[in-house]
Amino acid sequence: MTATIDCSLIKLIPADETHREFSYQVKKEAEGEYITSMFDWDEDVQRDFHAKAWQQQKPDIITYDGELIGTIATIESKDCIEIGQFFILPDYQNKGIGTHLLKSILSKADELSKNVTLRFLKNNPVKSLYVRNGFRLVSTSEVAHHMERKVGANKDSS
Repeated sequence: MTATIDCSLIKLIPADETHREFSYQVKKEAEGEYITSMFDWDEDVQRDFHAKAWQQQKPDIITYDGELIGTIATIESKDCIEIGQFFILPDYQNKGIGTHLLKSILSKADELSKNVTLRFLKNNPVKSLYVRNGFRLVSTSEVAHHMERKVGANKDSS
């Protein structure tokens, strides 16, 4: 049974150095099994990937009622908003938190007349969330799906 969440308790805070290890651990917990099923989990390799991503862009930290529960990064360009590093701890998944955050980004994108793009591992079941919210598959590599949601594409979904 899924508990109802209070969306007013979901907050984003900018990550700083004190969040570096948390952001690594949330990725490991949220996506580790999907990475491991496609590759072997190599702690050194994963930490190197994380260090490079952290250097490129620190994500926002997702909190729920003051608890650190995930990360999300958005990169805004002239034509689109790209979502990355979108990881929520397993205990907080499937409770509407990711949907709430995604819909918030999509509303902003619509206001700015921008498409939204993202990538995720092919074996991650999160694809259904994105399809429900108007995303369509753009391309697929050996390991990842690239999806895009055009401006206004989810106006009819709830």
